[in-house]
Amino acid sequence: MTFNVGRIRDCENRIQRDFVEFAQLWSAVKEDWVDSRRERFEREHLTSIGPSLSRFSASLHDFLDTIHDANRDLDDHYARSD
Repeated sequence: MTFNVGRIRDCENRIQRDFVEFAQLWSAVKEDWVDSRRERFEREHLTSIGPSLSRFSASLHDFLDTIHDANRDLDDHYARSD
């Protein structure tokens, strides 16, 4: 009995791809939107996205490691009980 983590990994990959796409789009917007309002918007709303995504990714990896360890322990348990 194991927990399949494929869907979790797929979601993480999708979030990372979407963030890269967003960063590229934002870079293009910054070329045209050059004023203090854009700077304030970026500072107040966007600067925390990258670090938050990094923390989320690290937490997700810790979660996946825990699942992997639990799967291994369950496999060992079932192998001993046979």
